[in-house]
Amino acid sequence: MSAKVRVGMIGTSYWADDFHLPALASHPGAELTAICGRDPERASSLAHKHRVSQVFTDYEEMIDRAGLDAIVVATPEDLHHPMVMSALHAGLHVLCEKPLALSAVQSQDMLIAAERAGVKHMVQFTNRGLPHYRYLKRLIADGYIGDPYHAYFTWPTGWNPAQDINPYHWGFDARRSKGAVAELGAHLIDVARWLFGDVVRVTGSMRMFVHPDVPDGAPMAEANDSAFVLLDFASGAHAVIHVGLRNIAGPGLRTGQTAVISGSAGTIDTRADPWTAPAPAVSEIIGLRRGVDMAEALPVPEEYYGDTDPADAFAVFRQQSVGPRLFIDAIIHNLPIAPDFNDGHQVQRIIDAAVTSHETGTAQHL
Repeated sequence: MSAKVRVGMIGTSYWADDFHLPALASHPGAELTAICGRDPERASSLAHKHRVSQVFTDYEEMIDRAGLDAIVVATPEDLHHPMVMSALHAGLHVLCEKPLALSAVQSQDMLIAAERAGVKHMVQFTNRGLPHYRYLKRLIADGYIGDPYHAYFTWPTGWNPAQDINPYHWGFDARRSKGAVAELGAHLIDVARWLFGDVVRVTGSMRMFVHPDVPDGAPMAEANDSAFVLLDFASGAHAVIHVGLRNIAGPGLRTGQTAVISGSAGTIDTRADPWTAPAPAVSEIIGLRRGVDMAEALPVPEEYYGDTDPADAFAVFRQQSVGPRLFIDAIIHNLPIAPDFNDGHQVQRIIDAAVTSHETGTAQHL
């Protein structure tokens, strides 16, 4: 490998532009070498903006010709499997966006191939790098709530009611996505596993409240824009997750991800919202211990932010060893990495089980 990790980027979305490329460019050990997108003008524009020397419209050509050590896949989930498998067959380290695949069959295939290739593999579950969630993890590990009993995770989001809310989007197309339970639910399912361990049973209920336009008159099987998922953990704890894409969201409403987590020794009530730019990031944690009369504010310690601005929660991804920077550190220093493809596969199993539970009306055992 060269003095720097030569990285290729597949995908030219706003998330590639605002998150992945700046995080990679901030790492002194990474070299942004190539970018691939189906729209050559968009790909060229991002390449110029982020000082990427090579532009491709065919990811296989980029893998073959760009001289890469590693690749980042940030495309719709139905494209993850072929792109990741092509990169693994070329011996590249891979960072893939969530959810890892379109099905658990695909994610298992990717996990096995990555392990056989002996490369670093990572899934971009963003919450694990956010200061809010890292501190929440420590509070629970340190025994603030004692033995976990139950938890409620929510992520309501949506569009301005003045906007058209039913245009076609691949995330609502069941041929390309499992809907809200995958696009948003993957994040919260991963957080739940990260905090409480293995899931043994899954129950799901899903709806499509706003029916999207059909592209070019072609038939389309709809996914879901709202999902409830009940998780039973091996520890005996259980959790409810709700994600919704059709909430009327806007100024004056509490937005973002919330969690209420209770156990034998206490309860933690949290809200995190780093996504509603240009508003400052929100990180609120309140705790109440058994035997104490009044809840207390639990501000995130400065160590989790370093010298970054707490109002910009994503700044840590450009300065600390989290997310894409952790991926590069793991390659350079041969470090263990998490969340990896096994985490992505376990989340995919839960997503699949939730969909099957909804379709059959029965809980699914893992």
